[in-house]
Amino acid sequence: MANLTDIAGGVPVQAAEGTPKAKENKASKEIEALELESARLKLQTQQLELRERQANVQDLEERLAEREMKRDNKRQRSITNGQTLKALAAIDKSVQTRCNHKKGGNGAQGVVGGKGDDSQYAVLKHTFANGDMWVRCLRCGKTWKPPVKRAYKTDEEYKTAWAVYEQAKEFQTRNTPSSSYLFRYSDNGEYYREVTEATTLK
Repeated sequence: MANLTDIAGGVPVQAAEGTPKAKENKASKEIEALELESARLKLQTQQLELRERQANVQDLEERLAEREMKRDNKRQRSITNGQTLKALAAIDKSVQTRCNHKKGGNGAQGVVGGKGDDSQYAVLKHTFANGDMWVRCLRCGKTWKPPVKRAYKTDEEYKTAWAVYEQAKEFQTRNTPSSSYLFRYSDNGEYYREVTEATTLK
């Protein structure tokens, strides 16, 4: 039996289970329970969606951190490689400055120090397709080739470099020179020189 309030005296009275009022109260409670369950499920869904978004943000942050770490590693590797190349270039320059590019010599001073005592030079000469001759020391690896004009600040520096190259071309050697098939270039091979500017015979 459901509790009802007597309209006249305000005294609670019992309503029969089967009365429309009782059925209405029961239906109302069921609706309330369903709404409460629906609200609970909606809240649970929102919490799960929030956790999913947080997980996605965390994944994104981790990917970005990993990408930044890879960039930093690549940057550090480039710096290390640059320093290594500079050190190797400095060693090469030191060896080439010390070498007199001649054959012969005795002991460490002759073999390692590059102090040959022969009148002949320990060089190899090769003529490329554009007609330029490159000269390479077989002891220290130094390469002489026609200088590229734009690489020099003044005409005087360019002329000096050209004179050094011409001098290397005249090094006396019994080594047999080699050559490529020669082509005729409209710019006299200047572009070829620019392209091969950083190349050596080492």
